[in-house]
Amino acid sequence: MALAAIITITGRGIEADTVRVVKGDITRVVEDTGYVQPSTKYDLQATQNARVIQVPVVIGQQVHKGQVLVVLENLDLDMQIADTQAQLNQTAASIAAARAAVDRTRLELENAANYLERLRELFASGAVAEVDFEAARFKVETLEQSLQEQTQLLESARAREAGLNQLLHNLNRKDRQLTLQSPVEGVILSLLARQEEVVSPGTLLASVAMTGQLEVKADILSDDLGEVEPGQRVVITAPVLGGKVLGGEVREIYPQAEEKQSALGVIQRRVPVIISLEDFANLKPGYEVRVAIETATRHNVPVIPLEAVRALEDGGKEVMVVTDNRAEHRRVQTGISDRENIEVTGGLKAGEMLIRDGSLNIKENARVKGWW
Repeated sequence: MALAAIITITGRGIEADTVRVVKGDITRVVEDTGYVQPSTKYDLQATQNARVIQVPVVIGQQVHKGQVLVVLENLDLDMQIADTQAQLNQTAASIAAARAAVDRTRLELENAANYLERLRELFASGAVAEVDFEAARFKVETLEQSLQEQTQLLESARAREAGLNQLLHNLNRKDRQLTLQSPVEGVILSLLARQEEVVSPGTLLASVAMTGQLEVKADILSDDLGEVEPGQRVVITAPVLGGKVLGGEVREIYPQAEEKQSALGVIQRRVPVIISLEDFANLKPGYEVRVAIETATRHNVPVIPLEAVRALEDGGKEVMVVTDNRAEHRRVQTGISDRENIEVTGGLKAGEMLIRDGSLNIKENARVKGWW
């Protein structure tokens, strides 16, 4: 907190704290609070109505890809699988019987057709009665009709078998979904599944984050977002880091603002900004950090303390320059600023002396005794 300057008027002039215009570097930043989160997180949800029968992991546990996290049970699904398998067994038996009947009828038809051809020659020579020839022909026609019907039955049974196999495949796939496995090498972030709990489709059961991939999400005030762009450097600090300062970079800016309520109950429009980290140090998901996004930097430019600048009613700015121990009110042009200093783009040059507290009521040309 800045302390108000104290001036003393003596016969030798007004005593005031002074400061020189110096050249240096200055960086403007947008600061806010952010939270560490996994760069890649997988939410595992129930896909059907089921009951939790096993939870073999705990929150924070390191897991490998394919490791079982939650096991569910769906008794209705078990019954459907058993019934479908029984129907498949019956259909397989029907197919076997139909195939045997087709083979048998085809053989009978072949023999009957050969016999008919022999009778046809005998009948043509008058050696066989017409009634015997017609009987042989009728038998062939009957067997052909029977073979067609049996072939259709066989094809129908095979189609039914294909449908049941597809149904069983789908049911088995649903059954495999009852065993939730980790999709990656990672850590259990949340575990909401509870033993014997009945869950419905869409219920979140567990969340897994990939190991060693963290980022920071900061909700920046929409008014401060005008100069924030992907690729800008970010400085990250936090009590948990001690004195260590981490570097990062703006990776993504969400396309729209969201309404957030501040700690004081004020509704604000904020835009989520994702920041990649160069080093994670001892940060963990959920940790709160302070982010400073560097939106502009000037090198080797004249800089002065922010408190030395006074805003004028017409929108201009001025400082009080000390020349030959006299105060001069001078208009200046300024550029970017940080918490303490501001860039001077016009009206001053390096080395000139200023009164540090621009709010002091010092008249033009008043004698000043500075502390320099």
